[in-house]
Amino acid sequence: MKKLNKFLCTTLSLILLAGCLSVGFTANALSAPKLRSVKNSSIGVLLDWQQVDSAEGYYIYRKTAKTKFALIGESDINSFIDMKAKSNTKYFYAVKSFDGKSKSKYSNTKNVLCVSTPKVTVNNVASGIKVSWKKVKGATSYRVAMKKTTAKKYKTAYKGKALSFVDDNVDKGATYSIKVKAVTNKTSGSYSEPVTIMFLEQPNLHAEEYLDMDGITLEWKKVKGAQGYRIYRSLKKENNFKHIKTITDGKAEIYVDGTCVSINSYKYYIVAYNGASKSAKSNVDSDVFGYFEDEDTPLYLTISKGEVYKDIYKKICEYSAETLISWKSSDSNTVAVSDVGVITGVKRGKATLTAKGTYNGKVRHVYIIVTVE
Repeated sequence: MKKLNKFLCTTLSLILLAGCLSVGFTANALSAPKLRSVKNSSIGVLLDWQQVDSAEGYYIYRKTAKTKFALIGESDINSFIDMKAKSNTKYFYAVKSFDGKSKSKYSNTKNVLCVSTPKVTVNNVASGIKVSWKKVKGATSYRVAMKKTTAKKYKTAYKGKALSFVDDNVDKGATYSIKVKAVTNKTSGSYSEPVTIMFLEQPNLHAEEYLDMDGITLEWKKVKGAQGYRIYRSLKKENNFKHIKTITDGKAEIYVDGTCVSINSYKYYIVAYNGASKSAKSNVDSDVFGYFEDEDTPLYLTISKGEVYKDIYKKICEYSAETLISWKSSDSNTVAVSDVGVITGVKRGKATLTAKGTYNGKVRHVYIIVTVE
């Protein structure tokens, strides 16, 4: 009987021990992932590992040469992007799989020097497409890759240390895809997401008032690929250009600004556009509105104290009096005028100028009300 009890006790102990071993084995049976790659991506450091079938998810750990591994995130798939990694820092990564409260040992360790992706802007300039990017900490050089959107492969357009590059070998009206990456010694960052732009040639503008047009006429040569044009205007003596008109015809080559005020001198520039792409600003050109043959309506001019204004004489001569023009000011202490129509603002106030000449065989008078501010 004692032998039987001893046998039963021994057997029971073995069963319990086996159960404990089994439980212990099950708790530690979760496999560690195999970390396959750690590399720079456009938004951070990208980790990839082999999936563990029995895993519920994965813990991601990171350290530097001076720190210990610390948990930085978790994932329920077999990849992770460390978006908080800082450029020009070398990181070491490892992963653990977990299932409930159980977790595996560390995976193998891989490291990478983080090289951030530049933030890129593109715009058209007079000579081509300008690519600009923000400086990346630790970068020793940069690469610009470009292609026409109709081409299959990118080509390296620039290698160097500068933070901008102008490609002057581009076709008018063609659309290009552009991306940039930073390089730190021998470690490359990831290319930025491609940005696209159509190269639109800088328009060449001419502004002039014609006798048969009720306003200042703007003329330019149509730009290949343009969807339309945006027109900007400022008073000549100022520099506060404002958008005054959008022309939605890419084949247009003329616009008459009929909102001019008599005798004001205006300056203009235009921009060609196609979607989000726009050309460089055209040259700035100017002209003055109002001329000698219109004596029924007074002309108005505002100048600054001390300003010398010459445009009115030039304009009146263009539309031409047939004899010399005589000039007179109602108050020379406020507004002075020379015998060739050069106007000077002497002090703040108003005065009326009278220009007298012959036009189409008749004596004409043009009255110019000048305000000095």
